[in-house]
Amino acid sequence: MTKFQKIVWLALLALLTTFVQAQLTFELPDGYLDARTLSVQSKVEELFQRGEFERAYFIYRNELVPAGDKYAQYMVGYMNLTGMGTDEDPVAACAWYRLAAERGTPEFVAVRDQLMHDLEGEERRRADAYYLQLRRDYSDLAILLGSIKRGVRGLQPRTGSRLSGQASSLMVIEVNPANQSRTGDESYRRTQTRLREQLIMLSEIGDFPDLETDPSQVDVGHIERLVNERLDAPLDQDY
Repeated sequence: MTKFQKIVWLALLALLTTFVQAQLTFELPDGYLDARTLSVQSKVEELFQRGEFERAYFIYRNELVPAGDKYAQYMVGYMNLTGMGTDEDPVAACAWYRLAAERGTPEFVAVRDQLMHDLEGEERRRADAYYLQLRRDYSDLAILLGSIKRGVRGLQPRTGSRLSGQASSLMVIEVNPANQSRTGDESYRRTQTRLREQLIMLSEIGDFPDLETDPSQVDVGHIERLVNERLDAPLDQDY
């Protein structure tokens, strides 16, 4: 068995065993696993099983990867490695596997380590550079930061000042399966709760023990600096 065949076999083994594990290891608290996301996951799996690889690759890469779906990030790497639905590119595959493995899912870590071991010289340097780009855009820290910034904006009226406890009770219709309506106050409280959850999650996964998790006191600029500093850390700290 050639080296490439061994890598593909290991990737296939991970493919068969990790979908549920990857989803349960860590969930971002911003509705990423809502009904629509679950529907997209189901659809793309059906496309892949039917051999519609280009369509499956597009959905994994453009719809599920930006939502922090680690299985999708793994699948983009797998399809780059095997040339299914995209160009065969072990360098890109290595970068995607590194991103998928950031939560420590054992199967993803095993595939990442195997492929990294087989890259040498210029290929390894290119994989490092590509991974750094992916980490800045799609790592858990980057996605949480984006969610927190959106949450903070959601607590501000158009004037830019923070909403007060006396915000008007304007009716807001939120799109959800039950077509449920919420008042402005209810929507504000819901945004506050979600933002607090995100701040706590960021504190935990980023190891920022002193991070302010009170939505009314959040300093977005400070959080951005913390996250960017971590994302710019030397790559050998990832594993």
